[in-house]
Amino acid sequence: MKKTSLTLLVSVMALAGATAAVAQTTPPAPPTFGAAAPGQCVLDEQTALATSNMGKAASDRLQQLKAGVDSELQPEATALETEYKSLQAKQKAATTPALKQSFDQEAAAWSDRRDQFQQKAQQRQQEMQATQQNVLQMIFQKMIPSINTVVTQKQCSTVISADSLLHYEGPGASAGADPVSFVYANPAENITANVVAAMNASGETLPPFDRAHLGGAGAPAAGAAARPVAPAAKPAASK
Repeated sequence: MKKTSLTLLVSVMALAGATAAVAQTTPPAPPTFGAAAPGQCVLDEQTALATSNMGKAASDRLQQLKAGVDSELQPEATALETEYKSLQAKQKAATTPALKQSFDQEAAAWSDRRDQFQQKAQQRQQEMQATQQNVLQMIFQKMIPSINTVVTQKQCSTVISADSLLHYEGPGASAGADPVSFVYANPAENITANVVAAMNASGETLPPFDRAHLGGAGAPAAGAAARPVAPAAKPAASK
C-alpha cells in the first residue's frame, strides 16, 4: 500500500513577520548639499502614493480585503492542524494491519485536503497581489495631472525618480524612534510634498474596488499576504 507523508505545509495569513532586534546607533546627519540644479526636480513616487489621501484610503481598503482573506483561510488552516494532531495519535496506535490500513487511508485523504487548501491560499495571495498592483496603477494614473501641474509651476526641465538616486535608510536614534532616511539630492529639488498637496487639493478619489478573482477556486492565483508555515517534518505513514 502507498505510504502517505503527514508533513504539514499549510498556508496561513500573516502580515506581521518576525523582527530581529537591532542595536541602536546614532544616525548620520544629511550632508550639506550644493546648489539646486536649475530645472532639475526629484519625485518620490512611493512616498506620494503612500501619504496622499487617495493612497491612504486605498491602503485602508486593502487592509479590509486582507482581513477578509484571513477570516476565510484561518479556520481551514486550524482545522487541518487539528486533524493532523489527531492523525499523529492514530499513527502511534496503528499496531495491527487493519488499523494501519485505516490510518493510511485517512492520512491520504488529509493530504489531499491539505493540497487543496494550499492551492486556495496561493490563489488568494496572487489575487491580493494583483489587486494591489491594479490599485497602484489607478492611483498613479490619477497622480499624473498633479505631477504635471507641479512640474509646470516649478518649471522642471527634468523629473528624476527618487528611487534611482543614492539614498540612506537607517534606524532612529532610539528604540521606537522614526527611521532616518534621506535622498542624496538637494531638498529644494524635491517636489514630492507639492505633488501630494496637489493630489489632495484635487479631491480625486478612487472608485470602489474589491479583490481581484483569478482562475478557479483551486487553481493557483493571486493573494495578498499568505505565506506558508512549515512545521517540522512529521512521521510518515505506517509501513
